[in-house]
Amino acid sequence: MPSETESLAVQLVRALYDAPDGRRMQWHKIEQLDVATGDAVEFAAARGWVQVEGGHVALTEAGRLLAKDPGRI
Repeated sequence: MPSETESLAVQLVRALYDAPDGRRMQWHKIEQLDVATGDAVEFAAARGWVQVEGGHVALTEAGRLLAKDPGRI
């Protein structure tokens, strides 16, 4: 069973996938994050699902593939 952080990270990846119609490396500004959301961003970045840079986050190819096939987790 996935942890709460992992579940939030997957939700983040899916939201980023839906936002730019599945295109990777579309940058989105990160607004104020609570601790749980910040942990989810770090979790996703550590697995290569997103890239974080200068207050922005972008979906990577690995994240795009994950969002397309949720059974991969």
